[in-house]
Amino acid sequence: MVSRFVDEREITDAGELSPVEREQLRAAGRLYDGEDLDAEARLSEDDQDESGFRGFCWLWRVVDGDEPRFDAWLYQVDSGTIFRAGTTEVVAEVIQFGLECDDPDVRRELGPAMVAAGILPKSDSSYPEFTDLLRAQEQ
Repeated sequence: MVSRFVDEREITDAGELSPVEREQLRAAGRLYDGEDLDAEARLSEDDQDESGFRGFCWLWRVVDGDEPRFDAWLYQVDSGTIFRAGTTEVVAEVIQFGLECDDPDVRRELGPAMVAAGILPKSDSSYPEFTDLLRAQEQ
């Protein structure tokens, strides 16, 4: 299985989100700072709002071939929440740039895809492992 991060979108307006994406953003925010804020509040134009993600929020699709696998929200430079595609089921998080995932199969799928997309920094302790997995997947 060779998954890829594709279709990166900078998210600046709640109006561009589907109902599921709105709920994903809400859940991601709760995991990030514990505040239960809707998409409009998370994407507020108020530069003084510390709970806002505006200007630091991207949504990627993760696919295997044409099959949607995950929706990956990356925000606040070094954080993220990854959901099973089209759902609010959290499968992994990005904490201080690193992938945190309890499911070993999902971790082996997402880690190499993060390396290929340039999302995981080389300084991350998992980078060599995921780079090796990526090479093996590409053979």
